[in-house]
Amino acid sequence: MDERLGLPENKAMKLLISTFFTLLLIGSAGGSYGQGFEETKRLSTQNYFGITPDIKYGLPNNIGVYSDETGLISSCLSLYDKGKPITLGGQYYFGVSFEIKSLSPPIITLIDSRIFNESELKTSSGEAPYCSGAFESSTMIYQDTIQVGSIPHYIAFKLVDDINYDFELTDSSTITEKADIAFVLRGYNGTTRYNFPASFRADAKRALKGLSELSFGKISSYRIFDGGIDPFSPDYYQSLEDIKTIDAALSGWTGDPWASYKERDAASGAILINPTDEEISVLQSLRQWLVDNRKGAREGWQETELGAVHLDRWVSGKVLGYAGTAADALTPSVRLPEGLNESNFKTIGVIFSSTDKYNALGAMHSCNYLGIKKSDGQALPGGYGAGPQVYPTSREKQAATGDEVFTCFYTDYSDANPETNTAESLAATNAYVTIHEAIHALGHLGHDNGDFLYGVMGQGKVDQYPIWNRVFIHGWLPESTITDDPTLVADTYGATDPNAKYLLRLGPQNDFDCISYKLLTIGGITGNDDNDIRKCHRYQELYNGNWVQYKAPYTEGGSTWRPVGVTYEPLNDLAE
Repeated sequence: MDERLGLPENKAMKLLISTFFTLLLIGSAGGSYGQGFEETKRLSTQNYFGITPDIKYGLPNNIGVYSDETGLISSCLSLYDKGKPITLGGQYYFGVSFEIKSLSPPIITLIDSRIFNESELKTSSGEAPYCSGAFESSTMIYQDTIQVGSIPHYIAFKLVDDINYDFELTDSSTITEKADIAFVLRGYNGTTRYNFPASFRADAKRALKGLSELSFGKISSYRIFDGGIDPFSPDYYQSLEDIKTIDAALSGWTGDPWASYKERDAASGAILINPTDEEISVLQSLRQWLVDNRKGAREGWQETELGAVHLDRWVSGKVLGYAGTAADALTPSVRLPEGLNESNFKTIGVIFSSTDKYNALGAMHSCNYLGIKKSDGQALPGGYGAGPQVYPTSREKQAATGDEVFTCFYTDYSDANPETNTAESLAATNAYVTIHEAIHALGHLGHDNGDFLYGVMGQGKVDQYPIWNRVFIHGWLPESTITDDPTLVADTYGATDPNAKYLLRLGPQNDFDCISYKLLTIGGITGNDDNDIRKCHRYQELYNGNWVQYKAPYTEGGSTWRPVGVTYEPLNDLAE
């Protein structure tokens, strides 16, 4: 196997052997690269194909490389069939070399393949080299990260000739140090739907397309990082949440957040207070069951003698009703990949996935609150109580307020209903949730609500989002977007012109009293100034030929003190 791999007669096997890429990238690339040609040549001859990228990009320790001296691409390739890793001759990874056959169309040809890193070489930091490329046999697509000059690029090629091993370029983009959103792929229960970062690219592009359209191009870039696979299951995490809650009940609900639950519900009897000896014994027995079975109480304890009697009668409502979910325990296990600099992104999105039917849905908060930490285990700055705006919408606002808050969101891409979901319906749902949570993370803290469903933050369509939010919460559109002339209002459906008039401000007859929610400090205690009554406005906008009306929070100086969105109401212009 140290020579070029022999070509099997079976066509399907041929597809697995081949792969590689093209150089549209190369047209503008030149000069030397990274560690130098001689070093790369030495490593390649020893079956170690690739180069160590600059750490600032947050990439794995080995990616493919193009040498302008030889005109060859060297990398490593792993084989997949419908997303599952497969072997060829008992091997998972192959060092490969390609030459450029054509620039128009861009075509590369496989000229050499060997067992990857058969000599078990290490990187300069003493680690085993990463295999950056992947060939998917079901689509005949090869994806990789290739360094040209000093710049890494994402590439995708399709096998177009399985006799000559020709691959034609289908997609390419430059990998930048900074981007709007960092996606971190995180499997759980020992499985994942995304075995390598590029496998999430189609889903990432779908979500960013939606965000780009809503933001008029202000949010349009992303990076994908490998966050590893959590070996533990949601069942196990639910057992931990249940145990934590039982311990709180047995200790009298002291500490945060238990004390607040006790204060709120003690009088009504909704929470267990001063448990009897029998109740204590039941909870202790349940706790041991949770430890032994490594799953939540609702996943089988009711089938035990004690569970059949007590779960529904009082344990579920008065104790476990205050427990968190498995999702609450998934995020604290996340560590940002080494090289991911949180300051290079506007927000970080964790993409959970597994082959289980469990789905953690989605949520957003400060990274600190969610328990997501840096690669070294250190907390990220920010959280509740960090200042007047817990989640500033931009680094500029952070500088103005003195806060530094890094937001994170998560979406679970697992298929909880494989019997009914299609690939398209699952992809559409996942994109919707990702766009929704990303908008939260970018500054919209609440939900749009009211008398009807409208907008991606109000359970409406994914391409609907109030213009007021885009102006005053995010700054995606200027205030010049607002007009008092209904004849000038442009339709938001499919809109691309950031300078058009999209928002109709109704006349002063439609104004209403509102609280500014500006913070006030009295006696060292900071809170909302509920007596600060201001005038707020009503607006209308057009979507696909239909008018939509809503009330908006108070704004001051081009932004809102309380970025919770708008309230929809029936059409009613009092000036008419």
